[in-house]
Amino acid sequence: MLGWSKNFPLGRKGPFFVRTFTIPLTPPYSFERLLQRLQTHPDPQLEVQPEHNMLRRIFRVGTRPVLTRVQFVGELEQPALKIETASALSAAEQRELERTIRHVFSADLDLLPIYEQMREEPELAVLVDRFSGLRLMHDSDLFQSMVKTIIGQQINLTFAANLTQRLLTLAGEEVADEQGVKFLAFPTAEAVARLSTEDLRPLQFSQRKAEYIIDYARAIVDGKVDLERLWAMEDEEIIAHLTPLRGIGRWTVECLLMFGMGRPNLLPAADIGLRNGIALVYKMDNKPDEREIRRIGERWAPWRSIYSLYIWEAVGAVKRKEVWEE
Repeated sequence: MLGWSKNFPLGRKGPFFVRTFTIPLTPPYSFERLLQRLQTHPDPQLEVQPEHNMLRRIFRVGTRPVLTRVQFVGELEQPALKIETASALSAAEQRELERTIRHVFSADLDLLPIYEQMREEPELAVLVDRFSGLRLMHDSDLFQSMVKTIIGQQINLTFAANLTQRLLTLAGEEVADEQGVKFLAFPTAEAVARLSTEDLRPLQFSQRKAEYIIDYARAIVDGKVDLERLWAMEDEEIIAHLTPLRGIGRWTVECLLMFGMGRPNLLPAADIGLRNGIALVYKMDNKPDEREIRRIGERWAPWRSIYSLYIWEAVGAVKRKEVWEE
């Protein structure tokens, strides 16, 4: 629900007016858990101010980069997002920005029926209690989501974040706030399509990874891939549509479906992190193979994506050295 007004932002000096609105969130919603996940899943587009329960980043409205402040207000059971931007937006652009933010922060996901099903397994009930209110933070657009997924293939999260930052610096658009703090917008498909592998290789992109990213951008620019069409397609249709592209296999498209589109019933069974997490949560002596993961995941339908998130977060909690007790 849009309710725009002009206010003086926190911590800013002078007559610098901003537009604000509030987005109610479906409870429970834990900003604390989101911040903890960001510790092990760094995002170079974000400026995080935990003391103010606040994030700042650029969202694209159409092709236009809009610097936005997102502040979590309320509590676990009465959560909301307070949004601020200094950009002048039309009514249609305001609605588009709100839609994007609702999508990114999974604002409308009702976790309660998922938790009810998860509690049927004691191993997963522990995760519900521990991570209550956690949900996926989605990518803001499908081009960005696929590029980040290709970047992340077969490398660790920290190096993937570093490569993403280098791509942002090379081809993204720069926006400064009123105090001169600079933010980078994720580059458009057109900007990436203009690159060559020689541009990316000095940034430590492998030859293949550079080729795959540029090929994907050019496929969009040339009209071979219409990202808007994907929203009307079923999961398997999207997988069949995108996997003929070089460097894009089933796992890559499953990540796009989960992290880019917010599809609720994805099970990336080939993911090494999911293998590690299932072995941890179910106390297995050996890591399960893909076939075993799919067998276990059958009982997670129709919310396999959310189950996978909570399994991954169990691994993240161990990496962060959180006390792990049942």
